[in-house]
Amino acid sequence: MYFYQAFVKYGTLIHECFINFIEKQKTQDVIMLCNGTSSKKQTASLSLKTISATLALIISLSSMLYAQSINSTDSDLITGLTEKSGFTYNNFISGNLSTQYEGRWAGEDDDHDMYQRLRFKTKDFFKNKISISGSGRLSEDLDGHEPKDGAFRDILDSYDHNINGRIYYFYADIKDPILKKSQLRLGRQYHYSVENILFDGAKYEQQIGPVETYALGGLRASQYSSPDDDMVAGGGIAFRPFIDTHTALDYLRIIDDDHEDDDEIGLSVWQRIYDDLHFYGRYTILNNLPKDLLAKLSWDKIDWDASLQLSYYRFLHSLSEQSNDISPFYQILGTFESFDLISLTGYKGLGEKFGISGGLDYRNVLDKGDENAFNRDYYRSFLALTANNILLKDSKITFTVEYWDVEGVDHSADVGIDFDKKINKFDLGCGTSYSLYKYNFDGSNSLQTILDNEYTRDIEQKINIRTYYLRIKYLLTEKSDVSFRWTTENSDTDPEMYHQLLLSYSMSF
Repeated sequence: MYFYQAFVKYGTLIHECFINFIEKQKTQDVIMLCNGTSSKKQTASLSLKTISATLALIISLSSMLYAQSINSTDSDLITGLTEKSGFTYNNFISGNLSTQYEGRWAGEDDDHDMYQRLRFKTKDFFKNKISISGSGRLSEDLDGHEPKDGAFRDILDSYDHNINGRIYYFYADIKDPILKKSQLRLGRQYHYSVENILFDGAKYEQQIGPVETYALGGLRASQYSSPDDDMVAGGGIAFRPFIDTHTALDYLRIIDDDHEDDDEIGLSVWQRIYDDLHFYGRYTILNNLPKDLLAKLSWDKIDWDASLQLSYYRFLHSLSEQSNDISPFYQILGTFESFDLISLTGYKGLGEKFGISGGLDYRNVLDKGDENAFNRDYYRSFLALTANNILLKDSKITFTVEYWDVEGVDHSADVGIDFDKKINKFDLGCGTSYSLYKYNFDGSNSLQTILDNEYTRDIEQKINIRTYYLRIKYLLTEKSDVSFRWTTENSDTDPEMYHQLLLSYSMSF
């Protein structure tokens, strides 16, 4: 009972703070300097007033629902708005609320930030036809903006204010709005097909016998730039010509005032060859030119506790600036040129306590003249041995041997160790790992991390990185925990030593 009262009180306080805060906020500008010399100004499309009001509404809604549960005769029940519709649910809203502090140090530079993240989903209501889902984030730059030549300057330092917010998605799903076996999604949402795209609008899905179709449309949204009034529309169809064959055809069109309109078509095929052997293939065309090709074979033998996967990916045509967020990579990475990537991974369990896995990656730039710091040939292989509950109960240890072969860089072989042990409510872990390449100071080498940075120098490629880490998680209750993670990196790139501290509180509801 005390937890619910505290949650309601906290939700009310947050709501009041948001109302006071949004009156002072304006749409913010994001300035990204590209290629070290040129600059390009992009206006963030997300109004903090809109974001804050939306998140305040979410928290207020959660507070009211919990308040209803407190005032009801049964504290586990949440009653709907009308008795006629008759919806009384246990745990009407589920999700996660977390708060995280991040501190970073390198040489004489340091940076301190806070992040609050909320993710939720309601149960179906109004005769089990509607559900609402959402996810958002608030961030605060605690120590003010980094100078333009600061080691930790990132996109948070480009906003007008130290506090900013993002809505990742916020939509309602409506079951069978017109016909049976259909669904309508309204609001901010992600769509995954030929492109991963974020938009504000509607998506309608309909199943007719063995055929599945969908259509979508709305305004394109972005977390990093202003799409202005860019429109997005598309659709697709999937069907099974044979019992073990599944095919899909997807189409996406982006209408952009600043660039040529983008049209992309994707064809996908899933095929079961045998009971434990499957094939997946995908071919995409962008603006009447072939874009990429993927072929993958997967073998899973459950009885043998074994699996094997072989994939071949070929990027067929160079890509520079396009309308969607995936394309601005060219501003920092240069034009994305054609390459091949072959990957082979496998796993085999050895009894109840041991397992062995391994793999290799071979990347080949088709035109050697296109190689650069972010687009080059390499060969990587690894072998990992995992042991469970050896010597210590509730423990796991993994040994990894990794080998890199890159032209112009010394051949490199190194060892990584990860150890995990559970002691009552504690989950303890420590270890060390090796990477030949990393970007940025947070140790992430994802392409999205590259987009999050304002300056080319901030994502200068780090080479030959040894990472040490310690993590501690303590379970406060069945649905809440606090965690600590310390990371130290040592590399051949200045600054050679980098430290990161993460302190987090997470609560599921």
